Amino acid sequence: MTLRRRLFLFVSTLIAIGLPSAGVVFAYVSWLSVLERTERDGILIAQTLAQSVTFIQQVPTALEQIIDQNVRTQADIVAQLTHLAQRQKTSALEINRALRTIAVRNGIPEVWVTDASGKPLFWSLDDIDASIALDSGLTLQPKFKPLLQGQQYSLSTELIYRAIDHSQLYYGAVTMPERSGGMTLIAHRPNLANSSIQNVGLKRMVDSVLSGALIDAIWIFDENLEALAVSSVASIDGTATLSNEQRTFIETVISTSTPASYFADKVLFRHAFLYVAAPTFGADGLPNGAALMRLPVNMDAELHSLLTIGGGVTVVMLLLGMALALPFLNRIVRPLARLTVQTHRLVAHHFDPDQEMHAELLKVSENRKDEVGYLGNALYSMVTTLKTHIADLKATTAAKERIEGEMSAARAIQMGMLPRNFGEPAPGARFDLHAVLEPAKAVGGDLFDFFPLDEHRLFFLIGDVSDKGVAAALFMAVTKTLFAVEAKRDSASVGGIMERVNHSLCENNPEGMFVTVFAGILDLRTGEISFSDGGHELPFLLRHDGGAAMIEKKKGGLVLGFVAESVYRNDLIQLQPGEGLVIYTDGVTEAMNGEHELFNATRLGNSLAAISPACSAHMIIDSVMSAVRAFVGAHPQSDDITLLALRWHGPSGTGLPAAD
Repeated sequence: MTLRRRLFLFVSTLIAIGLPSAGVVFAYVSWLSVLERTERDGILIAQTLAQSVTFIQQVPTALEQIIDQNVRTQADIVAQLTHLAQRQKTSALEINRALRTIAVRNGIPEVWVTDASGKPLFWSLDDIDASIALDSGLTLQPKFKPLLQGQQYSLSTELIYRAIDHSQLYYGAVTMPERSGGMTLIAHRPNLANSSIQNVGLKRMVDSVLSGALIDAIWIFDENLEALAVSSVASIDGTATLSNEQRTFIETVISTSTPASYFADKVLFRHAFLYVAAPTFGADGLPNGAALMRLPVNMDAELHSLLTIGGGVTVVMLLLGMALALPFLNRIVRPLARLTVQTHRLVAHHFDPDQEMHAELLKVSENRKDEVGYLGNALYSMVTTLKTHIADLKATTAAKERIEGEMSAARAIQMGMLPRNFGEPAPGARFDLHAVLEPAKAVGGDLFDFFPLDEHRLFFLIGDVSDKGVAAALFMAVTKTLFAVEAKRDSASVGGIMERVNHSLCENNPEGMFVTVFAGILDLRTGEISFSDGGHELPFLLRHDGGAAMIEKKKGGLVLGFVAESVYRNDLIQLQPGEGLVIYTDGVTEAMNGEHELFNATRLGNSLAAISPACSAHMIIDSVMSAVRAFVGAHPQSDDITLLALRWHGPSGTGLPAAD
């Protein structure tokens, strides 16, 4: 498939996927917007409804207060008139007749006027009813005592039930004028219409709200969650038990005095029910119930319109995008096709461009400031400079191969300078020695050597030059040669050999290099090692019964090649038959793994301690190198590694390890 077709399909796919995806996102945002708007409007309606319910519920209380005040006023007027009648010496019969007339005309059930002891003096009832009331002890109740004694001006009672005649009345009472003692009581019957007014008012109000808003159900609850009024589009049982979720929801609204809402039966892009509740309040300002509404949210019509319009827009935009994409793709793809042809020609001409190729590349990038033009210019620059770079690369590769060959030869020469023929210890041999050197680079700065001084003495040494690479390899060769010459010229003292070699190195050391050295002479008759140390690592002693111990240096000197006048002293190690010595460079103890942990002297000592006393020097070296490689893993080697193991078997080879 060509690039033009791929890009065309890519653009078409983007349009085909992008537009419906945008439509889905828009539909989801619209759905959330509808839910949010419905919830906001629902809470506002619920608060308004709750305030209206609060007002309706407080109307009876206000009426009771007005009636109570009216009754007290009537009682006060009766008290004043009665007081005036008493002062005019009006008879009790006439006063009772007047009170009865007032009661009948004003619909007052009872009027009583008492003396200071509570004994009725005048009343509005006939004689039979008056005797019944007198027998009930109405005027002698303790609640009227402050009025009878002139300590309180007026009061209103709760509903009083009189068992003698089964009457239920409220009373308003005032003290007699001038605090002369006694009181006037006027009764009024309970306003039975209040509850009916309240219930009818609630029902009409919720029905009115239901018909004027997008609400399908309204409940009005008291503080006990009993339904006071229910109205719905579909018939809903007002006595039905609330679900636990609804009960908890309404209780929370009442306890917090805050409106709240939640969604139920929500189906994405289709429908949901929003439940909104707001608290109602009593005359004392405390919540005494709640108004609950259910609002349906239906997106079917909106979704159908959105799909119809969105589908048409998608088809139109897809066709328009395809029509606009073709010329745009041609402008991009055609120059790329021409660049592809010239690239094939360049390969066919073995990267040797001709004039036609140069002209075609210039034509592609001409008058273009976009990425295609930049690509054409870049390809033109590449073609003009590629031949030069290829020539330079060939020269560099040849030089690198020559240097690698020279380094390989240098490595072979350096390795050839070291002893290579160790062999296996023959039966009766007095010692066993083996060594290994692994440079970190092609050539390194570590060294070791050993050779007999006579038939009873063996000279050995190990060293580590301060650098790596070619310079360290040359310094190593000089050091090894000087030790061989000085040891064979005068081997009376290892310290003397070290001093002479150090003096020679300091005389010709323009780079300021130095080397650490451990050198010794083993007396094959006694097992005594006379050694001297120049800043080298501490050696390990291999016991004849197993185990390894680090030898602390008591004497020694500085590194060689640093101070010409350095003094190096001799020290002694006495080996028993079967015991040995292991010396090494810091490349062993400083070998590093991938976690940047060092192998260190402790791990080296543990590796040596695990080796059997019967192992040969070769096996000792192999065991330590295996432990180092296992610890390092795939981490690259950072320093030269050199090991030398020497075991003394006794003056006549009696300590030779037994064959496995």
